[in-house]
Amino acid sequence: MATPTRDAAVERLTNLTFALHGAAHQGGVPDRSAAWIRSHVEGYQDKTDEAFAKQLSRDIVTLQRAGVPVVHTGGEEGPLYRLNPEEYQLPAIDFTPEEAMVLGVAGGIGKPGGLSDFSLSAWTKIAASGASRDLTDAPVYTAVNDITRLSPELVTGVITAVRAGLRVTFDYLATPAAEPVRRVMDPWGLVSHHDRVYLVGWDAEREAPRAFRATRLSNLKRSRQEATHTEPTMPLQQLVEEALQRGDTVDAVLTVPEGQAKELVDAGSRRADGRLELRGVRRDWLVRTAAGYAPEVVVEEPEEVRRDVVKLLRAAGDPVNPVSPANTPNTGDAEVDVRG
Repeated sequence: MATPTRDAAVERLTNLTFALHGAAHQGGVPDRSAAWIRSHVEGYQDKTDEAFAKQLSRDIVTLQRAGVPVVHTGGEEGPLYRLNPEEYQLPAIDFTPEEAMVLGVAGGIGKPGGLSDFSLSAWTKIAASGASRDLTDAPVYTAVNDITRLSPELVTGVITAVRAGLRVTFDYLATPAAEPVRRVMDPWGLVSHHDRVYLVGWDAEREAPRAFRATRLSNLKRSRQEATHTEPTMPLQQLVEEALQRGDTVDAVLTVPEGQAKELVDAGSRRADGRLELRGVRRDWLVRTAAGYAPEVVVEEPEEVRRDVVKLLRAAGDPVNPVSPANTPNTGDAEVDVRG
């Protein structure tokens, strides 16, 4: 029986606040008499004179204690009440250009789909509260990484499965040319590392921890079967980092013209014949970076890396299945053994 009374009190206080707030912004005299309140504000009409006076007095004190700047003065017809609008407004919400840029990137402004739908909704709510910032002077930047390409359905599916302690199944694409393989996992979580996102968990078929590049996954489904390995063997970030350190590395020799491909030049050293030599570099990074600087940059050795670069460039030129930020092939670390 207490709930209806509490709800009625909240409704009455809300009505009184809105009535005084409206009077303060309508122009003319902002003061409202007790008689006007009794006649126009819902919640006071069914009370006797004495009950109304006591109730209104208590409500004014309640609002004041809650921070609503209601003041009352004496008048010819009794007390007058008004709300001081200068003290009832929140300060303007503003952002520096740097903060606005971060929010703009996070919101994926101008780039529909993916997780940007979530963050753009958050930006809309912030803007609705009064925040404003002209983004015309902010640097134009588009983040192209796994986070911007993940689907909300995949993220929601993983989070739900982890919370419920359920097993998941998904299709895993080991390489761009491979057929998808159905995998079964007890998921532990999603880990972001160097602009990439990995699904980490216990591979039920391999009976070992594994990390899968999230952009290589599709058709993820939550199983009704409960997960049997719900606790990770170590912090997830550490699992991924240590696994990647044990990843596929290669030594390579490239032809790189002077003044080109600074990213590659900084990672290697020039030989006497002018070629660039790299040692112990990540294979997938080398393939993608060399392809990005083609045709000026040519991988001479090893031959398998050279073939991967050619395959990637051919996929990029395929009019039927062009390479885009959403489906850029990536070799190497899509699946990682993360046993400690």
